[in-house]
Amino acid sequence: MTQLAAFLSTTAAPFMINIYPFLSLYQNSDFPQDYAFFDGSSHPVVDGPNVYYNAFDGNFDTLVSALSKIGYGQLPIAIGEVGWPTEGAPSANLATARAFNQGLISHVLSNKGTPLRPGVPPVDVYLFSLLDEEQKSILPGNFERHWGIFSFDGQAKYPLNLGLGSPVLKNARDKPYLPPRWCVANPGQDLNNVGNHLKLACTMADCTTLYYGGLCNAIGDNGNISYAFNSYYQLQKQDAKSCDFDGLGMITHLDPSIGECRFLVGIDDRRALAVSSYSDSSTPASCGFWMMTICVFVWFTILGSF
Repeated sequence: MTQLAAFLSTTAAPFMINIYPFLSLYQNSDFPQDYAFFDGSSHPVVDGPNVYYNAFDGNFDTLVSALSKIGYGQLPIAIGEVGWPTEGAPSANLATARAFNQGLISHVLSNKGTPLRPGVPPVDVYLFSLLDEEQKSILPGNFERHWGIFSFDGQAKYPLNLGLGSPVLKNARDKPYLPPRWCVANPGQDLNNVGNHLKLACTMADCTTLYYGGLCNAIGDNGNISYAFNSYYQLQKQDAKSCDFDGLGMITHLDPSIGECRFLVGIDDRRALAVSSYSDSSTPASCGFWMMTICVFVWFTILGSF
C-alpha cells in the first residue's frame, strides 16, 4: 500500500475507494440501520475524540487513518463507487435508495468533510449506478441488478436533486419501445408442468424482481409465470415463437402490470441506434441517452471540486 500511495502522490492522483454501507447492512443483522444513512444515528461510533454518525464518514476516515500511518495523510481521496439498490433485499427499495443517495449528495455538497478531514470532502464521487443491469451476476444477491437511479429505459426511479438547479432527474425522451404487447400465462391451460419453461425464461431473462425483496414478489403464482414469460418474450424482441412455451403462453395487448409490479416492454434496438445516431449528429454538445453515464460522472466531478 505504501508503494501505491507513493506513486499516487508523485502523479498528483487521488486514492480511489468504494464505500457501500448497504453491503454492511445486508451482510450483518446487527448493523444499525440508521448508521447506514445520513440523518444521524442513535448508535454513533466513538473513536477517541471523534464521533461518527454515519458509515460513509467512518469508512472514509478509516482510509485517512491508514494513509496517515504510512506518511500520506494528505493524499486526495475519490469515491469510485457508492450507491444503494432499489430492490433485491429487505433494505433495498425506492425509499431507502432515495434517502441514501440524496443524503450522500447533500453531505458531500455541504463541504462538511469528516472528523479527520473537516471541511475537505472527497475530490470526486461516482454514484453507482446509472442504469439497472439485467445481465449482471446475482451471486452476491439479487440486488446486484438493481443499483440504477434510472430503469433500463432511462426513466428515473425516484426524485433526486444532484445540486444542479433541477430538483428531479430528467427522463429519457422518445424512447424506442417495441409495440405494446406482452406474453402471459394462458389461463385456458394447465400450468402444473410449467417448471422447465420458467427455468428457461429466468435463466435467460431477469426474474429477480419476483424474489424476496422484489417489487413483484407478491403477485401470485400465475403472476410469476406471466412475468417470467414476458421477460423472456421481450428479451427475444417479441418473437412470437418465444411466447409459445408449449402452448402455456399467449400474447396479449392488455397491460398485465399489477400495482407497482410493472410488466416491461422491451426497447427496439434498431430504432434506438437510429435515434442515437441522429442525436449525435444533430446535437453534438447534448447529453443524449447513451451519454448519461459520462454526464453524471462529470457532474459529480465538478460538484466535488467546489
